[in-house]
Amino acid sequence: MNKLDRKLITTLGLGWLGFGIVGGAIAFALPPTQITILIDRSFCPQDKWQAIASAYNDLYQQHQNRDLQIKEVITFSDIGQEIVSTIPAPDAVRSLNTYGRSNQERLKQLQSTYPQVKLLSCQLQ
Repeated sequence: MNKLDRKLITTLGLGWLGFGIVGGAIAFALPPTQITILIDRSFCPQDKWQAIASAYNDLYQQHQNRDLQIKEVITFSDIGQEIVSTIPAPDAVRSLNTYGRSNQERLKQLQSTYPQVKLLSCQLQ
């Protein structure tokens, strides 16, 4: 291997190493936004619920693309609330049953407990 080939390989290697270090530093310094998704499961007509499921699908795709991080998903109604153990797939949200009435007090409590909240509710549609 002659001297010119070594310099070329060294330059390319150091360039890619530098590129990797800068990319890693940017990813570390600017992590994706973390959000908690609140899903209001109070009674909702099927067509409006599909719009909520579609909005969740958009958020889920952003999570998959690492544009944002879904920290947790909480479903609630006037009957109770549930912190979902894993981030549900869009089909799981689409197939959820709605029941009961909207509980504004529980909503306010959840919004004050979790700092970055995205609310998916039939009441907003």
